[in-house]
Amino acid sequence: MTFGNSQLALCAVAPTFSNRDHKWRERLTIQNMERKIFWISFAVLGLLADFLLPIWWALGATIPIGYISWWIAYRSGWFE
Repeated sequence: MTFGNSQLALCAVAPTFSNRDHKWRERLTIQNMERKIFWISFAVLGLLADFLLPIWWALGATIPIGYISWWIAYRSGWFE
């Protein structure tokens, strides 16, 4: 069993994987943060609608609340 050549080849490629791995982990962290912001804003706005509006208006407000939460978390650029 010789590992000399395979270890040498792995060491030559490792910096490329390290750089990609760092960018991938950073993007994964941003995606997790965006997902949390979406669900937190959706829950807060939904609870506000539930307490401030009659039941049918609160149910009807769910779709606009989902859109607003999506925009805040993913499209606004506030959390990048």
